[in-house]
Amino acid sequence: MALWKDKTKARGWRYGFQYLGTRYSSKWYPTRGEAAAAQADQKKLLKSTAGKPTPAAMDFKTAAALYLDYSERKHAKQTFEYKRFVLRNFSALHGTEALERITPQQIHSYLSTRKTNHNYNSHKRDLCAFWAYAIRVLKVVRENPCQDLERMPYTPPRKVIPSEIDILKLIAAANPKTDERDLLTVLLLTLARIDEILRLTWADVNFDQSVVSLWTRKRKDGNLEADLLPMNEDLHAVLWKRWNARTQNIWVFPNEITGTRFARRPHFMSGLCKRADVKPFGFHALRHFMASFLADRKKVSKMTISRLLRHKSLGTTEIYLQSIGEGQRAALDSVRGMFDVAENRCVDLCVDKVENPRILEENAESKVR
Repeated sequence: MALWKDKTKARGWRYGFQYLGTRYSSKWYPTRGEAAAAQADQKKLLKSTAGKPTPAAMDFKTAAALYLDYSERKHAKQTFEYKRFVLRNFSALHGTEALERITPQQIHSYLSTRKTNHNYNSHKRDLCAFWAYAIRVLKVVRENPCQDLERMPYTPPRKVIPSEIDILKLIAAANPKTDERDLLTVLLLTLARIDEILRLTWADVNFDQSVVSLWTRKRKDGNLEADLLPMNEDLHAVLWKRWNARTQNIWVFPNEITGTRFARRPHFMSGLCKRADVKPFGFHALRHFMASFLADRKKVSKMTISRLLRHKSLGTTEIYLQSIGEGQRAALDSVRGMFDVAENRCVDLCVDKVENPRILEENAESKVR
């Protein structure tokens, strides 16, 4: 067993040892402690797998390419692109290393280069998913080196839920000669995610039955599923107007330049909020606003709002509403005035205790106990 300073490149500490006739060594680590921890992890892994069949050797870069081929088919485009970003960053450091030799300490060292704890956790999540695939499908490793790494503490920013005034300003600032006002109206009246509306086709709009089909991939297996949603008169009017003015027969909100659908509208809300002179917020805030508005102003039940949001769990809907239950409010109302420090209340309470012999006896017994 040996730890040494890599003086040839002045890049840090390395480890090296021999186990069952095979020599194991590492790349550099910033400190001696990190090199020692990585060596301990490597030896622990070797001992735990001693005597077991050795999986086929595969380096990280090769396995990552196979996983990304799978991810591109299974996940939404934005999810796939982020996974590709994470794996490429990690591959730049450890791409040529065999998967079974990559240690938790190496992964932690990489994650520690992320600027925030939120990024640390995000990259850890995607690396964990990659190793789970390598175990389950590729069968080239036995253990997931990410699973024992703890999440870093992170306080998410407070959700910005726009006010009714902000929404009205936004609609007023939208250019009626473009699709801006129609897109806002449809998002509000369907409580939909932006991707669901950008994916909306005319085949999904049934004017006779006044329903629309919204397709979502927010499910465990990643399949697209359709949810039927009713159209009110306002939504029907907006979509009917767009149908009569359509320039093609597929997309409800097409990209007029390419003739295909938008993959995303990244600058839409920021530009519109600036024109409307309101605090910036994104598409998803519209969904939060409508859920809260229906609950607080229109007194719509949580179950109905949950169905409109198309959540599988009522708990998810409660996060959107950020509401306080009536039971909680009633519980605290029941002790209203109990701790009033007005002098006359303190005097009355003390007199009551002195004049009530039962209270005096109970106090005496408690002191004896």
